[in-house]
Amino acid sequence: MSASLTAALAVIAAAAFAGGSSVALLSLGHRPMQVIVSLTGGVLLGVGMLHLLPHAWLELGRDLDATMGWVLGGFFVMFVLERAFHVHAHHTADGGCNHDHESGHPADRGLPQRRRGRWAWCGAFAGLALHSLADGATLAASVRADAAHGAGMYAGLATFLAILLHKPLDAGIIAALMLEADAPPRLRTIVNAAYAAVVPLGAAAFLASLPFAGGRENMVLGVAMAMAAGAFICIAAADLLPEVQFHSHDRVLLTTALVMGIALAWGITVLEKSTRGHAAHAHAAAESRGE
Repeated sequence: MSASLTAALAVIAAAAFAGGSSVALLSLGHRPMQVIVSLTGGVLLGVGMLHLLPHAWLELGRDLDATMGWVLGGFFVMFVLERAFHVHAHHTADGGCNHDHESGHPADRGLPQRRRGRWAWCGAFAGLALHSLADGATLAASVRADAAHGAGMYAGLATFLAILLHKPLDAGIIAALMLEADAPPRLRTIVNAAYAAVVPLGAAAFLASLPFAGGRENMVLGVAMAMAAGAFICIAAADLLPEVQFHSHDRVLLTTALVMGIALAWGITVLEKSTRGHAAHAHAAAESRGE
């Protein structure tokens, strides 16, 4: 495991642990949480479509049909995971807010919400842990593929940012459910620490499995990134963005946050392309000198 990947995993683990143990995050309030969700949705959408999808296409030998098939597979798997475990219900960490939709749903008229079961957090933990294992594999694949193509210090940066932004929120969901269930502080700490370790575990497991791929390592990297692209797009388009789309207030603010997230993903992609261009130029110059 490279030093850069190790550092990235350590930062993500620390951010996840902080998100699950910070009372400040759980009490951010409705508007700040919606801005964060909108920004995160923009980053996930941008990274999925501008970074992971094109890179997967390259690793899969420029086979567009195969690439989009795996992207669709990743989208569907994440959709099923979301529906089974409701893993990205970010309103849970938002003080129980149930959206200011204009849909006329009873929850929008201030009716009391049904209290969740005492062990409801277990389902959220299981779903988010599976998702985090996939995130770890995605980051490892992205760093490996980017480094092989001369991305230099920016290898895996876009994927790292996307994972870093939503891990504290996901940890906050588990923590909020555990608080609602009156779970003991010691148990909350243990679960939070366990969740923070899942992304590094996923990365380590993925790298350990690569030697068994034989000469098909590029295909494995491509499949991992294509499925991650589909998963990121699903989280952004099917879960996070609908959560902010139907708000009758703060439309400009939330749209601006979304655009900023997409722009951030695009900017990192441009930096990476620039680095690759410089690396390719240096390689060509070295070849012309017979080095």
